Amino acid sequence: MTSISPATEGIAGTARIPQSKPHMQRALLLSLLANAPSTIVSPAWSSEARSLFESVQEFGLNISDHDTNMLSVSGVGKSLSAKSAKISAVGSAFNFRTMAAVACLSPGETVLEGNASMLSRPVREFLSFIPELGGTVDDISDPAHLRVRVRGGRRLGGTTTVDTRHSSQVLTSVLLVAPLADETVRIRCTHPGPVGEGYVDLTVAMMREQGALVERDGPAFLVRPSAYGSRVHHLGSDFTALSYLAGTVATAADGQLTIADYHPSLLSSESEFLEVLGRLGIRTTYDPVQRSLHIDRTAPAARHVEIDGRNIPTVVPTLAAVAPFIDARVTLRNAAHVNNHKCRRVEVMVQELRQMGCVIDPTYDRDGRIDGFTTQGRQSPGGGTTVDSHGDHRIFLSLATASLGCRRPTTIDGVEHLHASFPDYLDALAGIGATVTGAPARGDLITA
Repeated sequence: MTSISPATEGIAGTARIPQSKPHMQRALLLSLLANAPSTIVSPAWSSEARSLFESVQEFGLNISDHDTNMLSVSGVGKSLSAKSAKISAVGSAFNFRTMAAVACLSPGETVLEGNASMLSRPVREFLSFIPELGGTVDDISDPAHLRVRVRGGRRLGGTTTVDTRHSSQVLTSVLLVAPLADETVRIRCTHPGPVGEGYVDLTVAMMREQGALVERDGPAFLVRPSAYGSRVHHLGSDFTALSYLAGTVATAADGQLTIADYHPSLLSSESEFLEVLGRLGIRTTYDPVQRSLHIDRTAPAARHVEIDGRNIPTVVPTLAAVAPFIDARVTLRNAAHVNNHKCRRVEVMVQELRQMGCVIDPTYDRDGRIDGFTTQGRQSPGGGTTVDSHGDHRIFLSLATASLGCRRPTTIDGVEHLHASFPDYLDALAGIGATVTGAPARGDLITA
């Protein structure tokens, strides 16, 4: 258990955040699929990235050089072949979905395995792209594991329809492997704008940078057979990790801070999030010379700030944590898909923030699903309670950020899961003036 005390004296100082996990995951996959050397500068080693790194090595990625500042590798292009009969994705739906797509390119049989928590998430029912493109997939799950058997086809290609209501990850998975198919791949999306569309844009941009022939026409994509070339990947900073520290400027009694070594990306979700922060009264000022991002507090842009969560799914829990401490009414909608992540994140955040004493209510979409939340202005919740992160690193991080604004210390379980995205967050909090007790040493964090 970890206890976080109110930041009654405010927060101030300089902190650092990890490099972007979405960029790192795509860089690893593209490096495998390129029949050429690639380099990843300042690799971002979350536990999910390490798991994916192990998986792509099973399919043939060769390590040329590896240290804390650089990862040099050689991919295999179309010459994919799984060394192991079983590839583990642990609890990462992104890893599971992308490796299922990669397995379509392998001539042998591959078994993909995820943990029990993935059985209730929309994963296995959205693998229809495999037979549609010429492979085969069989569900061989048991009560403790999500497990499928995939075999690549002799000639991959054709048309597939991807459901984009719940996640952009299936679309990203198909896009990444499509250039290596034997025939042109046509992808039809069920909805004109996938949730988390910024992540699809990132995927397409990185593919094109390495030579993929990708065309988009509204809700459809056409990918022609092509080859990925060599690439040096410079990763941007992780804006989702940024969200937790930026949130402290709102939740603490007072504060301003600077993020050092901040490298903006071209991810539209990042620019949209920074714009949302500004409307909430959390001002960000970037210095491109110093590579620093200064964050301070100002007045909200309106008495009622309305937020669309469709393209910023990873920061919805943070925005829920921050909303009760904004000098305005805050309403966030269009985030029902966020309940399909590691836990039902919107519902859980509303539940746990209420446990802390916050007044926050769920909002509902036309189908009766919880799709966001609403608050009524700045509050001073009591805290002094224990809240549950539900085994989800983003819930822990968001609740920790909210804890700084409570009147009494708040205890949060699940610190061992911070490995998944921001292992140093509690150290970063302490470095800007927060009081944290019960934080483990980094070596004590779960790494599998």
